[in-house]
Amino acid sequence: MSDPSRPQGDTDPLDVPAPAVPLDLASAPAPEFDSAPVPVPVPASALAADQPGPTADEAAPRRPRNPRLPPDRYAIGALVTALLALFPVAVVLGHIALARVRVYEVGGHGIAVAALVIGYLGLVVGFAAWALYFAVVAPAVTLP
Repeated sequence: MSDPSRPQGDTDPLDVPAPAVPLDLASAPAPEFDSAPVPVPVPASALAADQPGPTADEAAPRRPRNPRLPPDRYAIGALVTALLALFPVAVVLGHIALARVRVYEVGGHGIAVAALVIGYLGLVVGFAAWALYFAVVAPAVTLP
């Protein structure tokens, strides 16, 4: 395995013979352990059943928001639809915008939150007005 173009004293690291290892693993001796496995210490706080672990928000590191980033178009759309009283559309777009702000490097977190607040308040007021109409007003004006 020697190369004739190489000087005689120079050895190739790949020419080193392999160590003598038994090829039959069944004939290899089993490792011996001195004692039983050592238990791993667990903090007392982890053993308490009434103490929950960290939430996903606490465990994941947060990136600081840059207020100079341009707002996400879904956040703007959510706010516009909330102001146009299209509350279900505003809620859906607001949640999409929050997810995009969290995942991508875009701004508009505050706009998306404002659209969600307006959208959910609009839905609550709308359902309350609908229930009030059918509970009070409609029976009063319906002919017997």
